[in-house]
Amino acid sequence: MRIEQIMRHNPTRVGESEPVSRLIEWYANPAGHSRYTYVVDGAGKLLGVVTMMELLSLFIESEIVDAQERASISDADALRRISAALESKKDMPVSRIMRQDLPTVASTGLFLEARLLLRQRAITALPVVDECGVLVGEITRRLIVKLLDTMLRDPDLFTLKKDCKRLFDTSSEFFLG
Repeated sequence: MRIEQIMRHNPTRVGESEPVSRLIEWYANPAGHSRYTYVVDGAGKLLGVVTMMELLSLFIESEIVDAQERASISDADALRRISAALESKKDMPVSRIMRQDLPTVASTGLFLEARLLLRQRAITALPVVDECGVLVGEITRRLIVKLLDTMLRDPDLFTLKKDCKRLFDTSSEFFLG
């Protein structure tokens, strides 16, 4: 089974100059199920990824969390510091906080290759890129489980569809940029 047959073909993506406040809006949206937002250039080339953890770390510094646990900062002071961080950093471009260390896979690779990388890196999703580095999709642990469920529930259907270009309709729920 090739990755392109089960991947999400339209993962959430954003331009590198988009302000982090737009990502906060996206992640706060109850319909936003993706945990990764991919940062791409004008040609769609993958530059990096921003997760909810990067956003939380930007506005809720570990120093504040540690002080709260030690009871050495009041709730009011912690909230003031978080509010100040929100105000001062809300217009920061996502390119300043994106991670660039996420491995990628090719759409023609086998899903087992993706599963291995997901396990080794202890992550939930991988960007799928073409030979030029353009983001073409995303493969997640959930999609691999969905494949297993399909195989378990209807092996005959799976056999009939195994050579199809797409096994699932896995479009993104939301698109930025």
